[in-house]
Amino acid sequence: MTDGTAASGSEDQHGRRTWLPIAVAGALVAAVIGVVAIRSDPLTCAKRVDAKSPLLSVDGMAAQPDQRLDTLAAAVNGWADPFGPVRAGVGYDYDQWLHLYGLSDGLLALTKDNARMSLVDDASLEARWSLVPATKRTAWDASDDDFLLLDLTKDSPTRVGSFDLASGKESWCLEVPAAHADGEPVATTYLDGGSGKGDVLVALPKDAGLLVTRLRGKDGQVVWSKTLTGVGRGDYLGPLDQDTFVLGGVEEYRLATPDPKGRGGAVIRAFAQKDGAREWTWDADPGTAAHVVGVHDGHTLVVTATAGRSALLALDDEGGEVWRIRPAGDAVESTLRGDVVLMRTKTGLDAYDAATGKPRWHTDVPTDRTYFPYGFTLSQMPSLDATHVLMPTTTALRVLDVTTGKSAPYPLPTDGISTTYWPYQLAVTPKLLGVVTNTGGVVADRIPATAG
Repeated sequence: MTDGTAASGSEDQHGRRTWLPIAVAGALVAAVIGVVAIRSDPLTCAKRVDAKSPLLSVDGMAAQPDQRLDTLAAAVNGWADPFGPVRAGVGYDYDQWLHLYGLSDGLLALTKDNARMSLVDDASLEARWSLVPATKRTAWDASDDDFLLLDLTKDSPTRVGSFDLASGKESWCLEVPAAHADGEPVATTYLDGGSGKGDVLVALPKDAGLLVTRLRGKDGQVVWSKTLTGVGRGDYLGPLDQDTFVLGGVEEYRLATPDPKGRGGAVIRAFAQKDGAREWTWDADPGTAAHVVGVHDGHTLVVTATAGRSALLALDDEGGEVWRIRPAGDAVESTLRGDVVLMRTKTGLDAYDAATGKPRWHTDVPTDRTYFPYGFTLSQMPSLDATHVLMPTTTALRVLDVTTGKSAPYPLPTDGISTTYWPYQLAVTPKLLGVVTNTGGVVADRIPATAG
């Protein structure tokens, strides 16, 4: 699940991270809920409008010269594989105006102060469809076939809609009886891993817990809906195996300031997919914040933080600890990629084996200058494949091999102003690579293209 500014295509495997939705347009008992969804005909979650992309074609860029955009495009055109020729781009003056997210066969494009959400086809680079959501604040998710949209408002039930990814046609729209205030978490996941029209889980704050609703993917029918407690802020929601899902933990940024007076207790739980029945519980110690990194080979990986100390640990299919380590530098920032957990400290990157917790490699990063762009987190890096990610730095993009720590640089241009070409977002599809910087974004062919 993501929103207008959060990175997509970089989610931890098989799960959807919670994001705090923002305005796109300006702006330990489970209790069964009696009324689980409200259908009101006609109800719509978004209006289809004329398809329009914010990106200019190469010819359009030539017709509207922009020195900074042209400089960025020239730099990308000079990069080696996997970057091919630039196909489109657009310039702007800071303020993170453009956002691109890589989906299965296209780019989702959003712009600041514009409600329109457009899917740009990764072959033609023309807009395939555009939607205007029913509310200003939204969150969204996507599978290989579907686009899931949540219309969020503090005063009304949350609208959940499914749209065909190829056409943008609305498949279904319903209301879940949980409002959503700005700043609250929201999470979704596809129970088939996002590979088709699988059922969807939606988690929204409700009373003292989270209202979790399972919706049938093909028609939106409610399978079950329950208020689940003992799951922290419900930051992570994702399948553990074919029968079970994991819910719980807090947002990663909260690990930096764990509450020393925190009571501890149940913060992560597993539940049955078929009915939401509780399977197991993991308790945090008092004063400890816990964040779910992801799921690997039936184990739930967790980073915990207390005052001045962190841990990386794995839970088995009954919630018991399999292993626990203290990361180098008491790191708390992490991401799971393939068989590796990457963690970042102020001085470098460390990789740990996801099956055992054993260190795999370490690499230093410069400390005499700003190396990563402001706001960068490891989870924002899009994966090129199971072993390689695109990593932004302030002087170059790097293709990082997560198994070895080795990386190849792709130099960014400079103009005497340090932040001009700093990338704040990268996007990957099977055919395209997107580089979005402070003053312009470009989309290039991916060489070689991969299967969608």
